[in-house]
Amino acid sequence: MIKKLAILSALIISGGFLYRFTAAGTTETEFRNIDPLVSESEDLKIWMVTDIHYISPELHDVGSAFAQMKASAAGKDLAHIDSVMQALVWEAAIEKPDLLIVSGDLTFNGEYQSMVDLAAYFEQVEANGTQVSVIPGNHDIHSGWARKFEGPEMKPTKQVSPDDFRELFADFGFDLAINQDPNSLSYAIEPATGYPILMMDTNIYTDTENTSSPTVEGKIKMETAAWLSDYFQVHNAKMWVGHHPLLSHNDSKRTGHTLVNADEINPLLKEQGITALFAGHIHAQNISSDADTREVITGALSIFPNSVGEITISPEGLNYSHRELAVEEWAQATNQTDPDLLDYKQTAYDIFYEDGATLGLRQMFEEQWYEETYEEDVMDFVGRLNVRYFSGQDFETDETLETHPGYKIIQENSDGFLKRYSTRSLQDIDLDDRNLFIPNDFLVK
Repeated sequence: MIKKLAILSALIISGGFLYRFTAAGTTETEFRNIDPLVSESEDLKIWMVTDIHYISPELHDVGSAFAQMKASAAGKDLAHIDSVMQALVWEAAIEKPDLLIVSGDLTFNGEYQSMVDLAAYFEQVEANGTQVSVIPGNHDIHSGWARKFEGPEMKPTKQVSPDDFRELFADFGFDLAINQDPNSLSYAIEPATGYPILMMDTNIYTDTENTSSPTVEGKIKMETAAWLSDYFQVHNAKMWVGHHPLLSHNDSKRTGHTLVNADEINPLLKEQGITALFAGHIHAQNISSDADTREVITGALSIFPNSVGEITISPEGLNYSHRELAVEEWAQATNQTDPDLLDYKQTAYDIFYEDGATLGLRQMFEEQWYEETYEEDVMDFVGRLNVRYFSGQDFETDETLETHPGYKIIQENSDGFLKRYSTRSLQDIDLDDRNLFIPNDFLVK
């Protein structure tokens, strides 16, 4: 216990100053007794989704401003995201997971109306027998990018405050909380006896409305570290869920991919025996390791292949498997007529492939080695590589990409991003990025 408290003290003191408990920063919270979602003899089934980036249909039309935004949305299918949510409600009603966890970036850019719509969808999920537990992402709270799109115009729209988030989603996670951090939107739930889950607000945002872009980086702030200190003195946890990853998931050094104070948080979690971490933010399906710790990033729901992580907690341990949301099956079952929905796998694939291909073209110009003879091969290679990497299929060898002429062209001409990206993305040699099993001996300590 002394060692654990020392680590927490280092967290609170880090940065050269000591956080002092004041009216604006208190850790006094009550523990509540909440009935578990399953009995002790039953397995717990959780669905995990992240980075929905939902935008309400009330906030856009089919005009040029929205068309331009769709084209620059990094492969997100904004036009059909409302249908994707309907499909999620439909499939959850059939498969009946005990709990649906949403690990941040619920909205496109923190639009209040988008949150209102999502709360209505989550109400449907719960009416069908699945409880919902949500945390915000870096795009959700006081985002200066909150916009609505009318014809050729893009206009500011109402943002979401921390209090708004807590109020709108009061019945979707906060109602299950056995303990809450009074200084952030973090809380703990215990959906199965002996399996508490920390639902962590890892985001950096202002307390008032903002005109700036969402902050990419994430951080566990000092007040929340103090709350964790109090929490761990009387309780434990088996899983950590946050929006920002704690571990590195590729060789990229780009700022914002992990918590800025991950080096302080990770030792704390290891001391507590927390070996199962879950996050989103990077949009790519990926599993990374650090000694006994495993961190799972479920791919963004808003991009191909519309990823859902299924977690089963049993007496044997924790099993994670990747599945794809059954949008086409929903479209057929509900008599949709839009051909893009009836053939949605191809629709979503094409959107994401084209975004990757465009990235390849743009980078050739930025790196100043574009030639027309390179264009088709490089665009095709980067488009296919992007799909494979973000789908979590890069842990297997793909000879068609290794021998692709676009790969050879990049290796011979690029000294920048394209060469680094293609090299590290061609094969992830760490773990199967779609499946994971953690035995109870490692999960329960």
